[in-house]
Amino acid sequence: MDSKIFKELLAKKGVVSVGRGHKKVGGVSTGRPCIVIGVTKKVPLADLTVEDIIPQTVGNHAQETDVIEVGDIRLL
Repeated sequence: MDSKIFKELLAKKGVVSVGRGHKKVGGVSTGRPCIVIGVTKKVPLADLTVEDIIPQTVGNHAQETDVIEVGDIRLL
């Protein structure tokens, strides 16, 4: 993943992690590779600014994204 895309995604409100994984729909893996974006809490699109909406695809190769709610991440 391009480091520019990584930084842009991490700068969005509520995003706490970005990585690679497989797209899930209804909790079931589709087997399709994607960029997984972890957020503290999922919120309706209407509650986000245009800048903070995570696109359905990113990068030159239109890599799919998957937003998952992970809560707060803390080091132990």
